[in-house]
Amino acid sequence: MYLNEQLDHWASNTPDSQAIVFEGKAISFAQLAGKVACARGFLSEHCGIRAGDRVAYLGLNHPDMLVILFACESLGAIFNPLNSRLAREEYAFLLANAEPKLCFAEPSFADILHDIGNGDVEILSTGNLYDKPAGRDRSATSVPSSQPLLLVYTSGTTGRPKGVLLSRFAVQVNIENCQDLFQFRQGQRIQMTLPLFHVGGLCILLLPALMHGSTIHLHARFDPEDTLAEIEAAAITTSLLVPAQMAAMMEHPAWQTTDLSKMEYVVVGSSLIPIQQIKSFHDRGIPASQIYGATETGPAAIGLKIDEAMAHEGSAGQAMKHCRIDVRDKDRQSCPVGERGDVWVWGDNIFSGYWRDQKETDKVLVDGWYNTGDVGYVDEEGYYWIVDRSKDVIISGGENIYPAEIEAASLNHPAIAAIAVVGKADSRWGETPVAAVELVDNSDLDLEQYHSFLADRLARFKHPKELLIMASLPRNGMGKVEKSEIKKRIQQQG
Repeated sequence: MYLNEQLDHWASNTPDSQAIVFEGKAISFAQLAGKVACARGFLSEHCGIRAGDRVAYLGLNHPDMLVILFACESLGAIFNPLNSRLAREEYAFLLANAEPKLCFAEPSFADILHDIGNGDVEILSTGNLYDKPAGRDRSATSVPSSQPLLLVYTSGTTGRPKGVLLSRFAVQVNIENCQDLFQFRQGQRIQMTLPLFHVGGLCILLLPALMHGSTIHLHARFDPEDTLAEIEAAAITTSLLVPAQMAAMMEHPAWQTTDLSKMEYVVVGSSLIPIQQIKSFHDRGIPASQIYGATETGPAAIGLKIDEAMAHEGSAGQAMKHCRIDVRDKDRQSCPVGERGDVWVWGDNIFSGYWRDQKETDKVLVDGWYNTGDVGYVDEEGYYWIVDRSKDVIISGGENIYPAEIEAASLNHPAIAAIAVVGKADSRWGETPVAAVELVDNSDLDLEQYHSFLADRLARFKHPKELLIMASLPRNGMGKVEKSEIKKRIQQQG
């Protein structure tokens, strides 16, 4: 069964059970199904949405995001959730690239989209979804399983975001992978504070748990105090967190006094997770189940079973039920146990390809196997350990930041002659970006000026936190910047 069929199952069998709790209000499974039917009719009969059309959403987490997703699935349309943390020029690129037929936007974000002035995109409020009575029901059974359902953008090494296409089948296989790993059940209360424009927030816990009859406690955004308060007040059973959130919770005064006794486990996601953060949950008697993957893998590819979490601290776990994992050397040959290499993933949860970018697709998708670019190894018991990331990517607070994107935007500054962006270890965020620059002769630049320049070009979380002015960037014999030397310099300076 796919999304709408599973929703209909719960709406018929447990109509009054809570599906979503948001801002103190509960939405039952029957009510959620009713909202989807209404939205489906509106999109089809009043907006002319057909199979393959893109429907975007820009705003903070809200139950309407799920309503739009389910409505899109039943029509064969593609749901395109946009990152709510980007800058104006980034939105302009995404709209031009995805070409959505319409975009639902919260008021504060709608102003940005109207300012961009892309007349081909109709901008609506989510309230419009329920303006008209529900039209005739349209079943999702006529939509092929291979039909793309999600178009999610991920930062690219080429300096521009890439649109990852996930089919209905890929989304469903990911759901089954996570259901097998976490063994959801009715009555569980799942807290979700991660943004749903990421497949991590949408697909690791939320959809798998919801499709198993659990209740989702959805937050518009993460706040450590609110998160801890709800864990105690609502007797939350599990939550999905990234290292920056874990750090914020542990640093809060309420961390030691909050009653966490109802939490059965916590799911932690990111390539590299500080072991001390995991131990902090284990010290409270809460297993921390690591999960590993990428937007391109739907995202779940490797996971650590709950009852094995404490015995394998730091491990990403084992291959998901419907996945195969291979660690390969530079010649794409499988590495022996214990030897490090690139982590490759195979499975029906793998993405269909990058939106309108076959060249980039072919670089990472070979014979159905996806090269994550992350470095890891498998131990003698079959557990995978992720020890490094692709050469340049910076993961800060759970967000992927690609230096090429920052460098491309920065080179438009008249004072910057050359630039290289690298990651610097940070106890709170995991890493933060640092920009090393060569300046044009007789030019100067400080961090405040640099941030002001980037304000409309890049999301704030991508802005380098430090600016290192160098007479010349270190280069090898071929003229290529040696980022390893820049990192050494940064480490020496502390």
